[in-house]
Amino acid sequence: MDYKKTLQELYSRPEWKFKLGLSNMRILLKKLGNPERKLRCIHIAGTNGKGSVCAMVSSVLTEAGYKIGMYTSPHLKKFNERIRINNKFISDRDVAKYYLEVKNYVTNQSFFEITTAMAFLYFLDRKVDYAVIEVGMGGRLDSTNLITPLISVITNIGYEHEKFLGDTIEKIAYEKAGIIKNGIPVVAGAKGTALKTIRNIANERNSELHAAKKTNKKMKLGLKGGFQQQNAAIAAKALEILADKKIIKINNKNVENGLKKARWPARFQFVSKNVLIDSAHNPDGFKVLFNELKKLDYERLVLVAGFSMDKNIKKASSIINSNKKIKEIILAQADNERAMKAEDTGKYFKNAVIIKNSKKALDYAKKIAGKNDLILVCGSIYLIGEVIKQPYLS
Repeated sequence: MDYKKTLQELYSRPEWKFKLGLSNMRILLKKLGNPERKLRCIHIAGTNGKGSVCAMVSSVLTEAGYKIGMYTSPHLKKFNERIRINNKFISDRDVAKYYLEVKNYVTNQSFFEITTAMAFLYFLDRKVDYAVIEVGMGGRLDSTNLITPLISVITNIGYEHEKFLGDTIEKIAYEKAGIIKNGIPVVAGAKGTALKTIRNIANERNSELHAAKKTNKKMKLGLKGGFQQQNAAIAAKALEILADKKIIKINNKNVENGLKKARWPARFQFVSKNVLIDSAHNPDGFKVLFNELKKLDYERLVLVAGFSMDKNIKKASSIINSNKKIKEIILAQADNERAMKAEDTGKYFKNAVIIKNSKKALDYAKKIAGKNDLILVCGSIYLIGEVIKQPYLS
């Protein structure tokens, strides 16, 4: 089977049409010889910042000389971005190879369950020293949650996927704290009632809880945006604990260089002088993004946005609509079955311009933007993937 046919088959199992649960994944992994049990993993959950923390942890460990597997989702431009070793994407050939290996045992497993199993097998065969694993959705019932990690990380808690995770911060925190394992330390960047929920579960499971706090001392980071300082504090804390427990060997230079070299695209990233892309797609993400925008010098904001169907568009749109610097909102629609129709998104934005094609929407934004205006492309990561040229841009 070639790469193209592999992806056609994988995408015929839409990742958004599934029920959270571990039974199907447990059956599949058992048939494959339980590769996840032979990996040394770092498990990362949270509402926002998961990918950035994965990238930072992986970069530091790579800098320390380790062979690091990293599994994240979704991808920007190409499926292969999801599975990588020392930041090198899995090859087209290996995507087809590992899909075929897993396919032999697939019954009714979802897209995400299959790709997670592929990642576990690939990392095991390539003999990675450590695997950094990002949770897909929630935590407790996520397909990745059959690993027993060296450490669990919960970046923060906010409203997202309420249909699956619950409609209160406490319920969402409970689901994400489901990655906490008995006797395994956990690092959390959450606050308030979310942190209280996480602490209760950590206590029940005899797990050391370490609250990661942003320090006054600013770290030099490869990732832009002040909010990345908190993500860096979380990554550094997790690595410090692993080092203290003699699980890894790193020094201050490894941490310093690793954080500077870490890259994670579409997070407060300028792709040209006045075009900024950011994958903010939920209420908390937009709050953080707009606070960051206050530090920039520009006259008006031209917004190009598109959303996936499972996002809380009502809460997100209220935050967007409250921004008084917005000159124009242009609503686009990713070429993806998961995308919310631009016309439906338009119900939440008064006087928005609808241009379904993402590239045409950006072209229009450039046409109407003044020389001192800022163009912001945000929302669905699939939409952002359509307007950037490659997964990594400096």
